[in-house]
Amino acid sequence: MRVVLGDPEDQPGDLVILPAKHPGERGTRTVLVEAPRWKPPSGPERALAEVYRRAVAVAKERGAHSVVLPPALVLGFWPMEDVTRVALTVLMSTPSPTHEVTIAVPTPAMLELWAEALVREP
Repeated sequence: MRVVLGDPEDQPGDLVILPAKHPGERGTRTVLVEAPRWKPPSGPERALAEVYRRAVAVAKERGAHSVVLPPALVLGFWPMEDVTRVALTVLMSTPSPTHEVTIAVPTPAMLELWAEALVREP
């Protein structure tokens, strides 16, 4: 897994997976997944994990060997520490033929957050 600064659709990869409400034009390698909204106080981590499982399933169905994701497959505000923790857990533990996952982030601060989360991941 790697984290880069930039737009997901500008990164090399077989498949780009974005939240369904993501604005902009779609390329042929772009797939949209239904993204959950955060609803306090429950902090629906189950819904968050499910969207990342769907992303892995879509990549598997498409036979993608490399996938590019934004830093969060969610709608609205979510605590980014929760998103990175759940996303990494699902992406690293779900069996998949995908060999490379790239997280493309929009800001240096988000790059740092993801890099730190990757270092902490066992």
